[in-house]
Parts: sequence; structure tokens; C-alpha cells
Amino acid sequence: MRYTKDMTRSAPKRPALRFDPESLAWIGLRLTVLSSRYMGPVTARLERDQGLSRDDVTVTICLSITNAKTAQEIVRYTGRPKNSVSRAVASLEDRGFLRRHIDARDRRSSALSLTTRGRRLFGRIAACFRERDSLLLRPLSRLEQRTFNRLLNNVASPSAKWLERA
Repeated sequence: MRYTKDMTRSAPKRPALRFDPESLAWIGLRLTVLSSRYMGPVTARLERDQGLSRDDVTVTICLSITNAKTAQEIVRYTGRPKNSVSRAVASLEDRGFLRRHIDARDRRSSALSLTTRGRRLFGRIAACFRERDSLLLRPLSRLEQRTFNRLLNNVASPSAKWLERA
């Protein structure tokens, strides 16, 4: 913490990334910084208010807005570690947010679904994300928002194959 001339406290100045705004360099770093600024407060709030870990949130969202039905599909979709997703599934099941349906043909596999309580939880999670989305998109015009969304989809879709090349 720094002090101003009148001895009041001021927050330390955040260093700015120096780069040519016309350059395509450091896109990944800028995305990482943006992602941290977006997710940090969301994760902290959901942990404080709902007792949820990042992976609890990830599993709940995946079961709500993707066609993923198994922990393996959630791992493939998100790129999160298997053990993290497995712990989240067990935690959500223990707390009554999701149900596991054992596959009769392959007892090692389970289909997952949110309970009524889990769907209500998703509503609270979605509200946090809507707030952050609003902050993220605020500097953009409506046309820029639609363009940003289209470009994000263009990049996100093929990114699923990036894990295969790691």
C-alpha cells in the first residue's frame, strides 16, 4: 500500500503490459490476464457464498449448458484434470446437487444429471457470470459485442483439438 501526500492510502499502481496494440504478439498473455480478472472474483464469490470450488462450478455449468453427460466428457470439453473433475462430481453428489446413474452395460461409466437443487444452484452460478459478462462487454458497442462473440466462437471451437497436441 502506498500513501499520497495527504497521508491517505492508495492502492498500488497496477503495472501495464507494454506492447504494440497493432501487434498480434502476446494475445495468449492478454487472454490469460483478462480471464484471471474475469474469473477471480466469480470464483471467490461462489466459494464464499455457495461453498463451491472452481471445478464444482465447471461441472455444474457443463451439465447445464453442454451435452456432456459423463465426467469423461466434461474432462474432454474443459481440459480440466480428471482427478479435479472426479472430486467435484463426488462433492456435488454428496451435497445433493447431482445424481450418478450407473450404466448397466458398463458399470465403470456413470451418466450424470443435476438434481432440482443442482438446477437452482446453476441459476445462482449463471447470475454471477451474467454480471461479469456485462462488465466484459460494457466497453463494446452492440455491433462489436456480436462481432466479438462470433470471433470467440470461431477460435473456441477448434481449440478443443489443442489438447491432443500438448
